[in-house]
Amino acid sequence: MKKKNTSVPRGSKIKMSREEKIYQVFIAVVVGLVTLTCILPLVYVVGMSLTSEGEMIEKSYFVIIPEHPTLAAYKNLFSSANFFTGMKITVLRTLLGVFTALVLTVPVGYILAIKDLPFKNPVMLFFITTMLIGGGTIPSYLLYRDLHLLNSFWVYIVPSLANTHGMLVVKLFVEGIPTDLMESADLDGASELQKMWYLGIPLLRPTIMALGLFAAVAHWNSWMDALIYAPMNNKIWPVQFIIRNMMLAASTSADNGVNLSSFMKMTPEGFKMAGVLMAVIPILCVYPFLQKYFVKGMFTGSVKG
Repeated sequence: MKKKNTSVPRGSKIKMSREEKIYQVFIAVVVGLVTLTCILPLVYVVGMSLTSEGEMIEKSYFVIIPEHPTLAAYKNLFSSANFFTGMKITVLRTLLGVFTALVLTVPVGYILAIKDLPFKNPVMLFFITTMLIGGGTIPSYLLYRDLHLLNSFWVYIVPSLANTHGMLVVKLFVEGIPTDLMESADLDGASELQKMWYLGIPLLRPTIMALGLFAAVAHWNSWMDALIYAPMNNKIWPVQFIIRNMMLAASTSADNGVNLSSFMKMTPEGFKMAGVLMAVIPILCVYPFLQKYFVKGMFTGSVKG
């Protein structure tokens, strides 16, 4: 008896039912609306940063696409020498902060995942306690003062050396690595350091990249620590803090350490939007290259055939 050919001819399309078509249209509309809500604010910021004062007043300070775009806000932003100094400090802080955070977070998380680790429960309790209970601003200020970190670049790096949440995430994924792989490494005579370097870190690469991205965004957007712990040393101010001072100066016309003469011919709203856009662009450029690691992170620890 001949078997019936049940294969679908090449080039033919699978017919969807009416309910499936409605569902697909609904999903497309929802995704389109969500995408629109994400893109519109960015387009608004770009449009406002390129709008002249007259057009902004004419359109009641709501411009999506300016009719006569101008780069006055960006010229005033880039004319400040502090802006480029702050950009260098922010880039250096982000790179060094991410590196130092991962160097401590990943090994500690791997060590905490070892089953026969001595005093494992007390150590875990200690780390979780530090995550749930914080000292507050005043105790932190006194501690950094005693450590001679105030008005120093290292006040941005030292407090973020260890991330308890990141340690727990690494611990969770290491525990998800198949035991067969670890046992095979033990039979080959590999030490814990070798297992972490040659087995753990390659499997945890998506997790490490995700934690690195979170740390990078936190360092890049941070400015409050400069306001509290480094107000007297403008040579180490990050770009976010400098933009914040410029925005206050443009809005209130008060002397906050910024020369206001260069802002007299520009609209404060346009300058604010230019500052926001310059602070967001680097993260927008880096994120697409790291987004794939979030998807791969779901498969970390799975057994591959």
